[in-house]
Amino acid sequence: MQMSNAYKEGYLELENGDVFVAAKKFNEAELLFPQSPWAAKSAIMAAYAYYTENYYSDVIFELERYLITYPNDKDKVYAHFLLGMSFYELIVDEKKDLKSMLDAKEQFDFIIKEYPGTEFANDAEYKIDLINQTLAAKEMYIARFYLDKAKWIPALNRFKIVVNDYSTTIYAEEALHRIVEIYYTLGLIDEAKKYAGTLGYNYQSSKWYKNTYKIFNRKYKDS
Repeated sequence: MQMSNAYKEGYLELENGDVFVAAKKFNEAELLFPQSPWAAKSAIMAAYAYYTENYYSDVIFELERYLITYPNDKDKVYAHFLLGMSFYELIVDEKKDLKSMLDAKEQFDFIIKEYPGTEFANDAEYKIDLINQTLAAKEMYIARFYLDKAKWIPALNRFKIVVNDYSTTIYAEEALHRIVEIYYTLGLIDEAKKYAGTLGYNYQSSKWYKNTYKIFNRKYKDS
């Protein structure tokens, strides 16, 4: 009864908007009857209470503890999703918050692998697409910097990361073109042609393919 009352009090406080008291009550309910199935639910509810008011560090602490304490709980997928969302919401500056991005991606990848076809997996795929766009943009920024400095090999390696790891992003076309450009500049014509073929096969109608075509056909002009 004490556990039940503490849980109910937590729920009422959550509805009233006092998330700190709500989380405290949910923690109390968990501790009063740790063998109960409601203990795991109470742990998740404590995390959710913090999430409603954007206290993401507290959410992460509660959920990481929950996943260690209740590894076989039936609501584990929701915990992973909420954990991923908390890491995702901590991303303020994509140039600085790389760890938050990678932590979020790890959680979303786990959901897609372990719970395919679920609503959580669908949401996770969408979030991963957004994260990949940001990670690819970061690689492109560094690669262009090296390119401007004529540091061909570091630039080449960064552009290849975009092609290999972020092929579904909007940056893949330009990355392929830049690889062709660098190989051609270095005199590695066969390698340049190989990547030009990949670009043509996948993005023949893009402006980057036209730019690549001009590398091998200097007389070519856009119609």
